[in-house]
Amino acid sequence: MSLLHIGSEFRRFGHGVLPRLAILVVTCLPLVFGGLFVWAYYDPIGHMDKLPVALVNSDEGAQRDGTTINAGQQVAENMLQSDQLDFHLVSADDAKRGVTQGDYYFAVELPTDFSQAAVSVNSENPHSAKLNVALYNNNGFIPTMVGNQATLIMLQAIDAELGKQISNQLLVGFNTIGEKMGQAVDGSQQLADGSTTARDGSQQLADGSTTARDGSQQLTEGSGTLTEKLGEADAGAHKLADGAGQLDDGLSRAKDGSQQLADGLGQLSAGTERLADGAGQVSGGVDQVVDSLNAVAGVQQNLVGRLDNAAGLLREANLPPTNGLAAEVEGLAASIRESGLSQDRLNQLLQLQDGARQIADQLGNPVSEYRSGMDRAASASQELAAGISQLKDGSAQLRVGANTLADGTSQLVEGSRQLTVGATALRDGLVTLDSGAGDLANGLGRLDDGAGELSLRLGQGASQVPTWEGQRLDDASTAAGQPVERELVDQDVTKFGVGLAPFFMSLALFMGSFAMWMVLRPLQLRAVDSGTNPLRAVLASYLPGVIVGLSQATIVWVVLEFLIGLKSEHPILMLGCMWGVSAVFVAVSQMINAVVGATAGRVICMIFMAVQLTSSGGLYPVETQPAFFGWVHPVDPMTYSVNLFRYAILGAEAGDHRAITAVGVLIFVGALSLFLSSMAARRHRVIKHKDLHPELQV
Repeated sequence: MSLLHIGSEFRRFGHGVLPRLAILVVTCLPLVFGGLFVWAYYDPIGHMDKLPVALVNSDEGAQRDGTTINAGQQVAENMLQSDQLDFHLVSADDAKRGVTQGDYYFAVELPTDFSQAAVSVNSENPHSAKLNVALYNNNGFIPTMVGNQATLIMLQAIDAELGKQISNQLLVGFNTIGEKMGQAVDGSQQLADGSTTARDGSQQLADGSTTARDGSQQLTEGSGTLTEKLGEADAGAHKLADGAGQLDDGLSRAKDGSQQLADGLGQLSAGTERLADGAGQVSGGVDQVVDSLNAVAGVQQNLVGRLDNAAGLLREANLPPTNGLAAEVEGLAASIRESGLSQDRLNQLLQLQDGARQIADQLGNPVSEYRSGMDRAASASQELAAGISQLKDGSAQLRVGANTLADGTSQLVEGSRQLTVGATALRDGLVTLDSGAGDLANGLGRLDDGAGELSLRLGQGASQVPTWEGQRLDDASTAAGQPVERELVDQDVTKFGVGLAPFFMSLALFMGSFAMWMVLRPLQLRAVDSGTNPLRAVLASYLPGVIVGLSQATIVWVVLEFLIGLKSEHPILMLGCMWGVSAVFVAVSQMINAVVGATAGRVICMIFMAVQLTSSGGLYPVETQPAFFGWVHPVDPMTYSVNLFRYAILGAEAGDHRAITAVGVLIFVGALSLFLSSMAARRHRVIKHKDLHPELQV
């Protein structure tokens, strides 16, 4: 007989529809795992924008410089417009109720002081804003884990947004310093102009004094009218003395103002040194953050490597279930690569690190452009103070001379009466002297105004320089380096094995239930043919199957609790739940075998198990899967077994009624399965003609 003669084996499938259909089903059976699972979990991360998440904006806003700041509203609007998650803006009570009941997978809250914290960097109590995140592990491990990672990515985006506002607050102080220094420059220019006018007036005063001296000489030689005009000369001389006194007083104030300018610039230079220390600390903080993120990237790479190794080990087993699990593990590793830290983000942090170092260098390096300019300004203010001091000394001498002139004119009143020509010349000189004295008064007025403006603006500029020291410096550095920090207000992410245990427990119990009917008979023909009640005939096979199923569930429970250390919240209740779920799955698999027969039943049980697994929401949320699985999800028995096991393992918050719903649905499914098995038993009492010679025998 030829080894290549295969026709005899295929020949028995060539007659009738059922044998041909059987070959087609067996040929397409690998698609249950190779196609269905790949389709179900093809791109769940790419559909996270369909994952419902509750967003609560409790921010009450803040006031800064008379302006209302609503940072929480801005962040909430940006999150609602983003395509990362399906955010729903709700109240705090609705968010709590929605997360507990499974309407939302987790909740994010912007607390009441969010805006206040965002603008607190220049306040007496600087602190970082908080982003409250409420996770609920009963909504599924992978959604909770993805939500945890998504909030970390959101935190980076919010940090960038609030970082701009904090930088604006820090730079406003420097801009104000520049404005006030510009006003101080204008004041100093007015002071210089006033000094020039005073110099011109004093020159005119000198010219007038010369004319007055010539006139007085002519007056001594023969003027007879000195008595009439010397009164005017005496009055003018006293005005000159008063003007000289005003000049001296004004220069005294100018001297004080210039000294205040020099002292203020010295204080500004000292403040700049303190600011340089703060900038250096900020730069060091940024360096620490970058180092930490590099370490996180390494941990991420290590985790991906371990997942790849696990997938490889599963592939080596070369079994359909392990191949499916390997595909899931590989998909999870790919998801971590896509959603984890990327090189682009690390490069952006390196750019931030470089910018912080440049700011610290400008403020702390004595030869930088900013520091060298500040030093030159301080030196120039000292030179200005020295010049004003010299001008003050000259004005004092002028005051003494003017007083001497006034005394001289008083003595001239008693002089000669024959000074007619000299009196006329003296009158002209005194007119010129009066004009110069007026110019001198105006110039000194402008000098006084400029000095006052200079003092005022320098004082305002100094008040605008922000100062940080001690604990306030540490808090401000933290608030500027980390504008927002996340706080888990409910539950933390559970362990990987604990989170996926409900899914794999459902898989194990259903696989055990349909595998047992490969050994046990779904219906005992003797009981069926005896004419007994169909339900009793079904129970005759069901009860032995339940005993085996309870044994399977007990073994799995012992291994999970005592060998693996699952540490369920309700261990005894979990054993009862496993018994109940096993009893339901035994009834379902018995019903399938009883209705369609043992041969087709095995295939249908396998297909039904695959559909249940992919539609149960035990791994990824059904919102991220194709629409077909969302339609099947509400009628999938494994949906409710997964919810029931989550309750037994993790517990539940008040208001979460999914466990009660699961018990009711599973009882209904078990009862319906026993009813359908009874109908199948009744049908088997009638032997049809086609059953005497079946088309396909196994």
